Formats: sequence, C-alpha cells, structure tokens
Amino acid sequence: MWNNNQNNNNRGGWGNQFTNQRQIGYGGNPQGLGYVETSIAERSSLSTKVMTFTFFSILAAMAGTFVGAQMGLTFGGGTWLLFLIAEIALIFAANAFKDRMPLNFILLYSFAAVTGLSISPLINILFQAGFSGIVYQALGITAGMTIALSAYAWTTKRDFSGIAPFLFAGVIGLVLVGLLNALLFHSPILHMVYLYAGVIIFSFYMIFDVQQIKKYPDTVGNAVMLALGLYLNIFNLFLFILQILMSFQDRD
Repeated sequence: MWNNNQNNNNRGGWGNQFTNQRQIGYGGNPQGLGYVETSIAERSSLSTKVMTFTFFSILAAMAGTFVGAQMGLTFGGGTWLLFLIAEIALIFAANAFKDRMPLNFILLYSFAAVTGLSISPLINILFQAGFSGIVYQALGITAGMTIALSAYAWTTKRDFSGIAPFLFAGVIGLVLVGLLNALLFHSPILHMVYLYAGVIIFSFYMIFDVQQIKKYPDTVGNAVMLALGLYLNIFNLFLFILQILMSFQDRD
C-alpha cells in the first residue's frame, strides 16, 4: 500500500488494492444488462445516489484519519500490510453484498474509514511538523480537480469507455514502477514520474467512472459500487497530489 521510497522519507503511494478493485468491482456487467444509455431521469437519480454515497465515504475517511491520529498510529510493525489486507477484503465484500442493505453501506463506509486510518500516520506527521498547509492545499487541489473532471465527463459527448484496458494497464505499471523504485532504484526522478503518472491515470479514471453513471440501471447496489470507484479515484488523487507538494517542500 505504501511506496516506501527511501528518497521520500518512507512516504508513499496507495495502489495495490486498486488493481483488485478494477478486476472485481462494478465494472462487471451488473444484472447481465450490459452497457446501455439510460434515460435522463434514471441517470439523474443514480448520479444523485452516487454523489451522496461518495460524499459520505469522504466523511468516513476523514473520521478514520482523525481517529487514527488520536490513536497515534504508526507505519511500524507491519501496520500498512494489515490495512492493505483489510481494504482488499472490504472491496471484495462490498462487491459481493452490493445489493444487500444495510450491509452494503456498512462495507462501503468501513472501507473508506479504513483508508482514512491507513493514512493517519502520514497526516499526523505533517501536522506535527508544522506542514498542515500542505494537507489543506492537497485537499483543495483534489476538490477542484474532482469537480472539473466530473463536470467534463458528464457534459462531453466523447465516450471514454474504450480507455478502460489502458487505465488498468497503467495502474499495473504504476504499482510495478513504485515497487521497483522503492526496492531497487531509489531514484528521485523516477519517483516524481511515478507521482505525476498517478495523477494522470486517476484523473482519466475519474472521467471514465463518472461516465459509467450514464450506463447503469438505477439501483442502490450499482450506486454503492460506483461510489466506491469514485472514492478510490479521489483518494488516490489526494495522495499523489499530497506527495508532489511534499516533494516541493523537501527541495526548500
């Protein structure tokens, strides 16, 4: 989960579980209906559900980060591995029980809370070091990009559904580059390429996922999994942007 790059003070990215989510998540054919352009009323209803569930997922993540900071969680003792296992398990469970209420909501928000816990050591370190401004800047940039990308995806006539295989390959490549650089190369330049590539990949994933709202039946289960996908994109964008801002701070 964390890219322990020695040139970045063991502050890393979050990515392995995303490959699993893309394989088992909502991208499968829900209810066997395939991709179809739904009615305006149906897509409007589904988009409202998705955005609401995504918003509460972000709140759950923020609560998890706060609790983790209060608990004084650290990266030591294999904590990151436990979080990674829990996150992957919750993604599988959320997909398996996406149509069973209220379990689907419990799993979705539990996943978001666990991701918040997983980054709480990093956030706590930054706040204690007097770099809270970097966190707020990353939040602001992420929010701005999320709004802009979502608006573009919703209004453009260009269909981005064909880029899914390339995005999946990009995530795999991103994970491999992060691991190789952490274990073998320890290159600051390669690390920066990794960070900017992460922002680009998950920006396109944001566009792709928002457009999927137009193509799925209006069910709570679909809304839960679409919200999980959007949350993952936002979470990743935040982490990659945060690390880029941290790298600028390291140069000062």
